[in-house]
Amino acid sequence: MQALYALKQAEFSNQQMALDGINDLFQPDLNSMLPQDKRQLEGYRKLASLLFEETIKTNQPAKDDDAPNKVLKAANDGFVFYQIRTRKDHQHLAQMLLKQVNGIYDDYLRVMLLLVELGHAASIDSERKYRDVDETPFPFESTLNDNTVIQALAEHQPLKNEALRHGISWTDDLGFVRKALREVLKADETYRAYCEQKTHTADEDQALAQYVLRTLIFKHETIRDHLAEIDLSWAENSEVVRGLAIRTIKSAQSPTGLQLEPLTDDWEEDELFLNTLFDNSLKNDADYEQLLADQLQNWDVERVAMLDKIILKLAVCELLNFPNIPVKVTINEYIELAKAYSTPKSGKFVNGILDNLSEKLQASGRLRKSGRGLLDNK
Repeated sequence: MQALYALKQAEFSNQQMALDGINDLFQPDLNSMLPQDKRQLEGYRKLASLLFEETIKTNQPAKDDDAPNKVLKAANDGFVFYQIRTRKDHQHLAQMLLKQVNGIYDDYLRVMLLLVELGHAASIDSERKYRDVDETPFPFESTLNDNTVIQALAEHQPLKNEALRHGISWTDDLGFVRKALREVLKADETYRAYCEQKTHTADEDQALAQYVLRTLIFKHETIRDHLAEIDLSWAENSEVVRGLAIRTIKSAQSPTGLQLEPLTDDWEEDELFLNTLFDNSLKNDADYEQLLADQLQNWDVERVAMLDKIILKLAVCELLNFPNIPVKVTINEYIELAKAYSTPKSGKFVNGILDNLSEKLQASGRLRKSGRGLLDNK
């Protein structure tokens, strides 16, 4: 959804740049000694702009027997420029789509390593001999570094290997780690109470590790805002990252010991899904536009919010191209997307359109489900 929205913005920008280029071609030449017919130039500019905009709609070069050659050339040169730029944007955003998804795993590794670095910083802090006069006394009977869950993370070789492979490290940001320890952990009463005790049970260590993760790393604004600066998609990614991180923490008490979580159960299948959804939604855009126009007979389809239209087209693409996904699963997913990212009324709007459209597609025979897709999720 975000990639398609970005592509729509890029297409608009490319169109405006092409129009600006056409506009420049028909400006009076101030260095020319010949008289300039400004009225004629303005007429050529308007005609070339109109022909160019027609090429965008039809996706065909401009043709007009009555138009001067230089006007036709300007319109078609603008169209070629627009096509090349848009094709490059398409390729770039397709690559960025996969990179953004993989960025979720980077965020997960970063959070796991932050727990380890906070433990190291707590240990170093407890060993300091000299402290500021105005520093609030703190109990150091134990620290985060003594926590068995944090120790398991610090010693877990797969975490070290994955962090190295993905280039994730806090080495260049230890100033923030010390700040987080000082302003977040040491200022927290639950962490302070933990440090007042010299020994802890495995359950107490697990509870503290989960508390630091859930309440301090994911909710405290000092840490949350810093993570958002590192990854601009943190707000969208954090819910998935939190689930991965909590399951990892819990695994420290499992019979098999601490285990890293995979981003997905089958990345190859998920990658294929993403690429197919992105590519087919663009390839069949005109078809989906017509399906929505037929459904929105009492609406001006051009006035439907851009994000709502993208969500609806993605939903139609998923309905028609993935026979193993139940209809209700698809509809519910896109209702949630609309609620989260579009207007307050978009959820109900998307629900109504997709319910009616899915019934029509089933009746026409275009919508066919097989396997798990036959499940009734009502």
